[in-house]
Amino acid sequence: MRQSITWLVVMSMLLSGTGCSRQFWRRQADRDSYKVITEKLNDPHWQLPRIDVTPDPRSRFYDPFDPDCEPMPPDDPAAHHYMQCINGYKGSKTWDKFGRVNTVENPSWLENYGVSVVNGDPTYGHSGVKLMKISLPQAMELAYLHSRDYQTNIEDLYLSALALTQQRYAMGIRFLGTRGTEPGASLATNSNSSGILSQTAAGNFGLRQLLPAGGQIAVELANTITWGFNGDRAVSSPTFAYSVTQPLLFNAGRKIALEPLTQAERNVLYDARTLARFRQILFVQVTNSYLNLLSQRQNILNSENNIRQREEQLEAQRVINERKFLTLSAPLAVLPFEIPAEHEAHLSYTDGTLNYNGLITDEIEQQLYALSDDEAYQGALAELIGLQRQTVNPLAYFQQVNALNQAQSGLASSYRQLADQQDNFKVLLGLPPNVQLEIDETMLGPFELISFDLIDVDTKLRVFQAEVGDQLQLLADDEGANTAPELSQIADYVRRLNVLSEELYQVGLVQIRDDFAKVQEILELTADDWQASRAGLRYFGSEEERNRVIEDLEGDLRIYRDSERAYALGTPLLEMLTDLTKDATTDELLQRLDQNRSGRIEVNELPTEWAQLPAQIRLGIDEEGVDGRELLVLLTRAARTVYDEHLLAVARALQVVQAGVRVEAISLNRFALNGTDVFPDIEEVVRIGLENRHDLMNARANVMDLRRRMEIAGNALEAGLDVTISGTQGLNPDADGRTGHAASLSFTTPLDQIDERNTYRTALINYQRARRDYMQQEDQVKQQIRQSWRQLKVQEL
Repeated sequence: MRQSITWLVVMSMLLSGTGCSRQFWRRQADRDSYKVITEKLNDPHWQLPRIDVTPDPRSRFYDPFDPDCEPMPPDDPAAHHYMQCINGYKGSKTWDKFGRVNTVENPSWLENYGVSVVNGDPTYGHSGVKLMKISLPQAMELAYLHSRDYQTNIEDLYLSALALTQQRYAMGIRFLGTRGTEPGASLATNSNSSGILSQTAAGNFGLRQLLPAGGQIAVELANTITWGFNGDRAVSSPTFAYSVTQPLLFNAGRKIALEPLTQAERNVLYDARTLARFRQILFVQVTNSYLNLLSQRQNILNSENNIRQREEQLEAQRVINERKFLTLSAPLAVLPFEIPAEHEAHLSYTDGTLNYNGLITDEIEQQLYALSDDEAYQGALAELIGLQRQTVNPLAYFQQVNALNQAQSGLASSYRQLADQQDNFKVLLGLPPNVQLEIDETMLGPFELISFDLIDVDTKLRVFQAEVGDQLQLLADDEGANTAPELSQIADYVRRLNVLSEELYQVGLVQIRDDFAKVQEILELTADDWQASRAGLRYFGSEEERNRVIEDLEGDLRIYRDSERAYALGTPLLEMLTDLTKDATTDELLQRLDQNRSGRIEVNELPTEWAQLPAQIRLGIDEEGVDGRELLVLLTRAARTVYDEHLLAVARALQVVQAGVRVEAISLNRFALNGTDVFPDIEEVVRIGLENRHDLMNARANVMDLRRRMEIAGNALEAGLDVTISGTQGLNPDADGRTGHAASLSFTTPLDQIDERNTYRTALINYQRARRDYMQQEDQVKQQIRQSWRQLKVQEL
């Protein structure tokens, strides 16, 4: 019976000796590690949505191959030589038994973005990835999919859990005998001097258990069977051995024996918190980079708008500079004096208009003012001088040109910085820098002080005038050539002005009226209490701030009313021009207007709106009337007046108004704790930070770790005193000398303890350092929170 049991034990060990597969052990490690991690996620402060070390199949670094049979990755050619030949030895031929791949990336990750992979290598398709209008939540999803640092932190947690499973296993029942060996078996064939053959089969199977107080229990079953080939029967020698050891000084006690397990348990908790904090840090980093991209994009938009305004100013200065060579005119009902002979070459009066041709110097200015004290004359002369003085000197003009060039250079630099920030953002997300990625700029909407639609109308007006209007104006002003624009050209010009006028009304006057309504809503809400607020609306930091907004709003409203009035005055003029240019030919127009059939158009034959035009145009028709060419010239100048004074000027004024109104309506989220709308006290914020910072929790626990290590190092200074009880019991009655029991007491003197002494002293110093490090980290956390609190406080003001 004993021999049957022995044979069963030996055969079982032989059959199990080949071991389990790689897949078995990998899956067992995963099961045990994930169980350990789940145990530690027992607090909502460090709950983790993902603990699986296997990446999402959509991830760039997901590995689609069998993890236990991985193909060989691409290698450096020079280094690969040493896998084929090492110091003259031929390398293994089985390296490629699982195949070879030509990329370390997930070969199919680009398919999620509609990009086909060339030759199985996705690196050639990176530039084909298009991620357009990416929102902040979508950016975070990309980071969780592709962030290498995030994956590394998950793996760090897994490795800590793996180490903990080892420590838990070490404290459990292990398949180790009294000699510390794993179960095994051997079979040997021997030949003696007489040539007689014999075979010996030996096997052992043991168990060992570490005790919480430092002791150890071990039992082992062993057997040896010998067969002789000379006819002797087989001899079996089964034995049962046991051993119980308990340290009394060195390595004695629970705090010593359980320390590796204690530290491993705490390490998993630390890494769970570290991963939770990393998720917070990653969110802040992605959000900060995303907002920086938005900020840079806004800077570019501001720079482009600034350049546009500088170009407009430069063009206006150029026109004004040229104006000094033209005849300046100002309306004057009656000239109160006869023009002196010395001024006849430059000063003239025609049909209610005072004209001056030439440069008005300071001396000439004094002479002209001295001609009459008449108030109307003095006003007309002041208007002439004002028109000429709008010009700038050449130095100032070139300074503006230089400023424009610098602004354009700065814009190019801003675009470069934007491209650099976009590449940094892609790398932060774990994406290749050459993918095409654009963020959603919708969040810039509340900070769009001047609507793109209004800017677009302004741009259309200027471009249209440069391409069409200026050509018509040249034809109208070229009196020497006796030419005029065609009626069809003027009609097309007026038709386009009508379209732009309607656009200006919708995106300018109507839209800004809505902008005013938003600010009025805020003021009405705070009429009785300036501190009142509503979600999504601006709040005031003081009553003085509210009063300042009211004052600024009144100024903006005055400009808006003036612009509204200018637009309203231009509307009938534009309708008049539309009616006057609806005929197919100039002859048809003259035939329709010439009521007295004189062949010339008189003032009373024109629409009544003609009287609303400036004097230079209105008085261009004398008592004799005008012919067809002269009428076309006047129509061209009238259309230009509508463009200048009732469209372009209104568009520019509305931009100023809109910027002023919208800046007052910007709503920022108020910093407040949950359930309140009051800015929190600084000490309350610091307290919350100290309670919830994961890194501070770990730093506090690390002080305790260093304190425990003092005890471990101090215990190593103790003398060694161990009690051991052991024995061997033979299970075969025919075998002699197989049974015995013993009790022993071993003692080791603590004399050669220099290493232990140094370790202990180092542990003492490390503990003190840990205390100081924790104090410093706590102070730094407080400092960071206080600085952030003050910054938020300033921003609220």
